[in-house]
Amino acid sequence: MSNRTGRPSGALKITFCGIMAALGVVIMLVGGLLGVATYCAPLLAAMCLIPVLIEFGQGFAWLTWFVTAALSALLSADKEGAFFYVFLGYYPIIRLLFSRIANRPLRFAAKLLFFIAAVAVMYLFLLFVLRLDAVTEELGSVSALVNALYFAALIAILAAYDAVLGVVENLYMRRIRPKLRFLG
Repeated sequence: MSNRTGRPSGALKITFCGIMAALGVVIMLVGGLLGVATYCAPLLAAMCLIPVLIEFGQGFAWLTWFVTAALSALLSADKEGAFFYVFLGYYPIIRLLFSRIANRPLRFAAKLLFFIAAVAVMYLFLLFVLRLDAVTEELGSVSALVNALYFAALIAILAAYDAVLGVVENLYMRRIRPKLRFLG
């Protein structure tokens, strides 16, 4: 419902954010059931923030991320995937900050440093704060070279994900948004 000014009401905004958060949590829970979706599910769940960000701004997008992250961390069987969302799921929101960097190589370097830092902090948190034995065994069972290649591949996937987010934003703006008349 819209108010008299034609803008979406607060109730509509909260409802839409709740639906997007619920969709993100469902994606995370299903991803937790599939062992191969540890990194795929958080990246897909983060895409649920795009409509919220476009329609209602950063404040509501942060709220949606927080709800999705908290519920995923509490409910998901795959704690590594859940914390991947906690540490990187907000990327669609802060992606706007990176877009302000005019120099493309500098922008790419800033994004790359962000990804490296976020992944490093996440694994340090999982290993030394939560002390997840599965992650410790997973990383300890292979050589340092294999772990380095694993992290390099993960960073490459995140760089590709950044490009995919631009495509998803355009798809939403051109194909989906015109069909959502209730948003204004």
